[in-house]
Amino acid sequence: MTYLFYVILGFLPSLIWLAFYLRKDKHPEPNSMVIRVFIWGILLAPLAIILEIGLIWLLNPSVSPLTVLSDGIENGFLKMILISAVIPAVVEEYLKYSVVKRKIVKNPEFDEPIDAMLYCVIAALGFAAVENLLILFRSPLMPINEAIGTITLRFLGATFVHALASGFIGYWLALSLLEIKKRKRFIFTGLVLAIIFHAGYNYLIITAIEINKSAGFLVIILLAAMAAIVSYNFKKLKKLSAVCKI
Repeated sequence: MTYLFYVILGFLPSLIWLAFYLRKDKHPEPNSMVIRVFIWGILLAPLAIILEIGLIWLLNPSVSPLTVLSDGIENGFLKMILISAVIPAVVEEYLKYSVVKRKIVKNPEFDEPIDAMLYCVIAALGFAAVENLLILFRSPLMPINEAIGTITLRFLGATFVHALASGFIGYWLALSLLEIKKRKRFIFTGLVLAIIFHAGYNYLIITAIEINKSAGFLVIILLAAMAAIVSYNFKKLKKLSAVCKI
């Protein structure tokens, strides 16, 4: 029963945010599509882990990826930031964008600009659920009260960031589908913004844990700014969806 509780706990943040974002769509997506995209997000996690470990090993071939954070701090602050903040952001945001672009965009159910943001967010939440499970099931298994506290923080932090960062990509993906001549520029813009915000969050979390506790306040500011921008972008796409179809 304990393991089942931990599995439910790991999925809970993603499911809560999923319910929140699905309410933003005036024309709800089919449950089958929502589940499919969520599962695609889950399946991305192992690939992301392999790619991240490979890239980290290329930068630090003499050190195990499991200890690379402390090695980065000892051997150079910039190296630590690259390994622990930038590489995960680049790999994860590109993969989340890629699965929506390749698997969802040509689906007949993908018929409004706002769908781009929704499906990117859904894929991100599936991915985040796996991250939560990996945290909960690391050895040794953390006590239940600690697990609940950890998941609460991840609900407000890491899981939320995954959704918000992918929201940036989804917004610019929607614009790229509406303005073909600017497609590459818009997609590049969305990816860069998502990576910058995601890496910025990673950097602030690492800094707060390892160096400066006051950096936690900046995390709150960053999350608030990201949430405000994504909310504004959702409203803009809702207006577009009333007058155009993809």
